[in-house]
Amino acid sequence: MRRSWSVRLAAPFGRAPRSSGARLGRAFASLLSLLAIALSVLISPAARAEELPSPSPEGRVRVSYWEKWTGMEKEAMESVIDDFHRSQTRVWVDYQSVSQYQHKTLIATAGGDPPDIAGLLAADIADFAEKNALVPLDELMRGTHMSRESFLPVYWDMGVYRDHVWAVVSVPNVVSLYWNKDLFAKAGLDPDRPPRTIAELDAFAEKLTVVKGGKIEQLGFMPTDTNWWPYGWGFWFGARLWDGGANITIDSPENVRAFSWFQSYGKRHDPGQLQNFTSSFGNFASAQNPFLSGKLGMVLQGIWMGNFIQKFSPGMRWGAAAFPSEKEGGPPVAIADADMLVIPSGAKHPNEAFTFLKYLTQQGPMEKLCLGQRKLSPLRSVSPSFYREHQNPFIKSLQDLAASPGATPQPRISVWNEYTLEIRNASQRLWLGEATAEQALGDVKQVVQKSWDRHRHRQEAAPSRWLSVLPFLLIGLFGAGIVGAAWRERNRLAKMSGVEKPVRSNASLGKGLAFFSPWGIGLLVFLAYPVASSIVYSFCDYSVLSPPRWIGLQNFVDLFQDEVFWIALQNTLIYVAIALPLGLTVALFFALLLDAKLRGSSIYRTLIFLPTLVPVVAGATIWIWMLNGEYGVINHFLHQASFGLFPKTSWLAERRFALPSLILVSTWTVGQTVLTLLAAMQDVPRSIYEAADIDGASFWQKIRHVTIPMISPVIYFNAIMGIIGALQVFATPYIMTAGGPARATLFYTQRLHENAFYFLRMGYACAMAWILFLVVLGLTALAHRLGHTRVHYGGA
Repeated sequence: MRRSWSVRLAAPFGRAPRSSGARLGRAFASLLSLLAIALSVLISPAARAEELPSPSPEGRVRVSYWEKWTGMEKEAMESVIDDFHRSQTRVWVDYQSVSQYQHKTLIATAGGDPPDIAGLLAADIADFAEKNALVPLDELMRGTHMSRESFLPVYWDMGVYRDHVWAVVSVPNVVSLYWNKDLFAKAGLDPDRPPRTIAELDAFAEKLTVVKGGKIEQLGFMPTDTNWWPYGWGFWFGARLWDGGANITIDSPENVRAFSWFQSYGKRHDPGQLQNFTSSFGNFASAQNPFLSGKLGMVLQGIWMGNFIQKFSPGMRWGAAAFPSEKEGGPPVAIADADMLVIPSGAKHPNEAFTFLKYLTQQGPMEKLCLGQRKLSPLRSVSPSFYREHQNPFIKSLQDLAASPGATPQPRISVWNEYTLEIRNASQRLWLGEATAEQALGDVKQVVQKSWDRHRHRQEAAPSRWLSVLPFLLIGLFGAGIVGAAWRERNRLAKMSGVEKPVRSNASLGKGLAFFSPWGIGLLVFLAYPVASSIVYSFCDYSVLSPPRWIGLQNFVDLFQDEVFWIALQNTLIYVAIALPLGLTVALFFALLLDAKLRGSSIYRTLIFLPTLVPVVAGATIWIWMLNGEYGVINHFLHQASFGLFPKTSWLAERRFALPSLILVSTWTVGQTVLTLLAAMQDVPRSIYEAADIDGASFWQKIRHVTIPMISPVIYFNAIMGIIGALQVFATPYIMTAGGPARATLFYTQRLHENAFYFLRMGYACAMAWILFLVVLGLTALAHRLGHTRVHYGGA
């Protein structure tokens, strides 16, 4: 075997003679071949990687990097980071996956401890830059390869705001039409020809839709997921969202046509059928995705859809192309988006962070990252190997689509977060048939235009750092008033007694103040200062990251003119008016049952109290599944109990049922109230019940005239605490409905949270907080006044 191998290796040098010289030649050739194989192994990348020492962070500047990516995307970036570590010996990048990355980055920046690098979305850049949350990169980029000439213009411009560069693109995205070729063929359509106009899309969708027995089994197209680019429909009708100056243009005729078309898909089928069809969908990144499971023929999605197809539906025959426009001809139109990298203000190592950004934006590392994540390249120059090695078969056409003049990003405007929130709400209203496109978009224009005008007007007010000192002055004045009042009272008592205070009394006072100081310091730091600050900032335009601007009562004026403020307040008051008495009634009912000395009452008491121990998130998740329109247990029970007459209902997706559903959920945790009422009932003297029995009182008369009056102080206490708690309800609706549908379950504290931590309008949020305080104070005072005549205190 060894001989035949050597002969094969030597054969190219000529025919081997049978002499001793030939044998030496064959041996020499074999030796050369072995040396060549060994050399090739030694110089292979794997061998070099094994020989190179593993990089170590010791002696390097450690740069913290927060990013949203997990799984495959995280692994691709970590591979690039490893290459960066091998390419130099000065900087070490610590990658950390972070959920809710925008809010956490903003809050960390406001707190003075941000990461050195943060991954954001293109939509975040203008807002962060406006709040002084980012380091401008212009000077750092000077003299490097990083310029607009190196990148596709649509992606480079995403990092530019007010003539400064604030971010660089890491991984771009372009939104396109994906279609299932098997469903096309089954419907008699050409599987290799996607629709080219909106009219063709509608016709194709009609052929792809399957309805059997009044139940939708398959839809051709459905533009209902309002969390995915709800603002973009007008782009394919030639519309824009902002004129680049003072005017919001969401209500333009082109946008009205686009959103009327969007609404037409909600009118083609019965709303209940659509709700049941959509409620059967699973998580987007799962096999239950409607497109991946073959329930949807066409979908508008980003480039990552190809990754999900390979993972969850590898046997699908599919295609990807530009989404059709209203009119055929002209450049293809697409929504362009991107993940961006920024250096937050206050970063400890901005120069070292930029060193990594400069490395990443070179063609080799950038293409490696985009190949690893199976995304586009943001660079103008793309190597042939990028297309050859990419796993998306349509990468070339998608790359061309991104380079097209029709690739459109979201407008770079500082109120963009509020803009998208309003468009998302308008889309929900349109889909539910609550408004026409003209009405819904007119409402969006009114809200966003006011917000944009307010923002531009407030920029005219000069910022002042002295306003940050004002809370301390308020605390000082309040403290001086208390000390002065105490001193006057001390002197008054001394004069009345006519006795000089001994020196020892001053020493005792000093000791008392020393013992009091820990509590007093805590009171000042954790209560007095926040309260004083909120008073001051309620009269300011303040974003935490920039000095406050004094605007007087403008926050309160804007609040009372804000339609969303009144919606949130109305929803909250309705919730309090129904959920509080319902909860007390249910608690009283269970307490009466347990007080009746039923057999196994200790077990019932435990079961009733048990839900109060369930974490809020877990409890809300349980109720989401129970209230699901397609396979929820509540629908199943009602359907069975009514012998099929009760239709399946999407409790949380329909506006008329969403708020009542949350009120029902509020009774889930009445166990603690039940136990306090039960303890009060067991404290009622039995002799009173015996006297009532002698007088011939019925069961209900004893409850009305004995039990309720005797436990009225406990009922009163639970009512007061219930008012305060219900007015501040937040976690459960935030998890279950996020304020939807169409703000039907948007509560006051959710709106306050949006302004404080989503829009970072802290002054506006402080004004809302003080109005909430006045509402709580007013309702508590009303309950207190009613308690004077309706609460019975023993011995009174």
